[in-house]
Amino acid sequence: MLYPLPVVMVSVADRAGNSNIITVAWTGTVCTNPPMLYISVRPERYSYGMLRDTGEFVVNLTTKKLAYATDFCG
Repeated sequence: MLYPLPVVMVSVADRAGNSNIITVAWTGTVCTNPPMLYISVRPERYSYGMLRDTGEFVVNLTTKKLAYATDFCG
């Protein structure tokens, strides 16, 4: 409903040290104090299990220079 959405790249890893990066368009601010944000990831995505297992992720903001890399990861 709200296009274009800002896309971020989310880095994840499991407890064994396997890592992955996923592009996420469903993200936003939950609270500013303390700072919190959310991402929405479908269970069918490869990174979902890593997210569920560790509960940890890093949001990487994209730039115009990263447009190709972001598209490649998505």
